[in-house]
Amino acid sequence: MPKFLVIHPMPKKVMEANLTMPPEENKLIIELRSQCSSDAYWIRSWNVPELEKVFCEWNAKDAESIRDVLENAEWLETEGIYEMTIVEAESFREKVQELIV
Repeated sequence: MPKFLVIHPMPKKVMEANLTMPPEENKLIIELRSQCSSDAYWIRSWNVPELEKVFCEWNAKDAESIRDVLENAEWLETEGIYEMTIVEAESFREKVQELIV
């Protein structure tokens, strides 16, 4: 299943308030997870307070499937949805070593 990076602008105050709450009590996270399906589901997020952005990793059959989930999360603004490839450092180093030798 393809991986996607979804970028959400989020004011620093909102981000900090959400981070202090345990996930099992966070109504925003609970609501978002309830909207996910086998076609599109949220994996994890990286919060960057200095940029006031949240970067979320998703697995989905396509970008439209993610849009369908996020359409129901009206409280969550989306800046962009981008298909991506994850490159793990160790496997990347191994490939570079193979090319050098």
